[in-house]
Amino acid sequence: MTQIATLQEVPVAEVRNRRWTELAERDREQLRLLLVDALALAAAGTASRDARRVLAGLRAVGGGEVRVPWTDLRLSAPTAVAATSTLIHAWDFDDTHDEAVVHTASVVVPTVLAAAATAGATGATVADGLVTGVHLLSRLARVTGPRPGVIRTAGLGSLAAAAAAATVWGLPDDRVEHAVALSLGAALAPGTRQAVVDGSVAKRIQPGLSAQFGITAAALAAQGVEGPGGWLSGEYGIAPGSGVCWDDLFSGDFEGRWVALKPYPACRYTHAALAAAENLRERHPRWNEVEQVRVHVPEGPAYSLVARPYRDRGTPLVDAQFSIPWQLAALWVTGRYDLTTLHGDDLGSPDIAAATARITVEQDLPESSVMSGARVELRTTDGSLAVAEAPMPGAEGTTWQVVARKADSCLRVASHDDPARAAAEIRQLADRLPELDTTSLAAALDRCTAALRP
Repeated sequence: MTQIATLQEVPVAEVRNRRWTELAERDREQLRLLLVDALALAAAGTASRDARRVLAGLRAVGGGEVRVPWTDLRLSAPTAVAATSTLIHAWDFDDTHDEAVVHTASVVVPTVLAAAATAGATGATVADGLVTGVHLLSRLARVTGPRPGVIRTAGLGSLAAAAAAATVWGLPDDRVEHAVALSLGAALAPGTRQAVVDGSVAKRIQPGLSAQFGITAAALAAQGVEGPGGWLSGEYGIAPGSGVCWDDLFSGDFEGRWVALKPYPACRYTHAALAAAENLRERHPRWNEVEQVRVHVPEGPAYSLVARPYRDRGTPLVDAQFSIPWQLAALWVTGRYDLTTLHGDDLGSPDIAAATARITVEQDLPESSVMSGARVELRTTDGSLAVAEAPMPGAEGTTWQVVARKADSCLRVASHDDPARAAAEIRQLADRLPELDTTSLAAALDRCTAALRP
């Protein structure tokens, strides 16, 4: 892939929402926090048994030159993308664009890191790749809207990954679009949601497989291979008959502004219920004094996946992360719902499973095109009633202090010997990213994400 690095960069005047230097400072800070969040989550991913199995499988199909963060693995660029994505998405704790309903980091961050490693890219081009990928994935998901059976992260990730890699490699704008067009064959598969319905850990792998396709498509575009011109609004494009064109996708505000960094390791649709339940638990901490908890969430098929009565279907991690009853039961029984809840022995707790019988979820709030708030009602054994409501937490942005605490918890789960130092080093990398030359970028990544002890 050495020829990729010699291709000309896209002139700034030709594009919008594709360059770090074009962004407002608040949007740059959002991307810095996103990068720190993603790399810390990748560390936590090494503690996931399911993720370790995925990495073992990827190791078996061959090595290469791209190092997977926090591990001793070196894989081919597409395979490294799949591996790093799986680590980031392993605990379903990564970011969410609440209107577009996509996880951006599990697609874009692995792609730009692998693209940089294959072509000797600078931090500036990696930063541009982050901008392009995060914006495009979110914008495409808003353009297409919800589709039956489709998880949009997996369904559109290949296209965003292709654009992100092509941007890191400095391809001309027409080549960037061809990279995206070549990814059409991996777009909007209507079976991706089945993994959630069945509680399968395959859900954790899908973004990486999608991004793997995208970086491969970008490599083909770099060599002059062209994709279908109607990939976007053609008869069989992703938004048929819409009339939307390539330039339209990059107009308006930067989509990364509305990407929320998750405060809970769970499906984003459960977050407002968790926030309201935490409020109630502070007032009524004793579970033996709680007779019934009733949760009210919006109507719609997405919420139905998390509103079902809890049932252990043999995949406890996914079953728990997509169950409001289980999460609230864990909150009252153990006093917390966080990454240690999922990483420790609580997943198999019969006390939590039994407590779910007292928690019901009703989809009786108005259906919304975006993720929205929830209401939780608690009735005590003496007959009193308490109510708490909460909006979707994190939707208004977050701070470095919040991300630092989350990064610390992720690094502790990963058994890092100095979590605070590691979090500070990742933050320093994010701050300095646009200034780093090729050598400094590689050295900083190696230092920040050195292999963890088994």
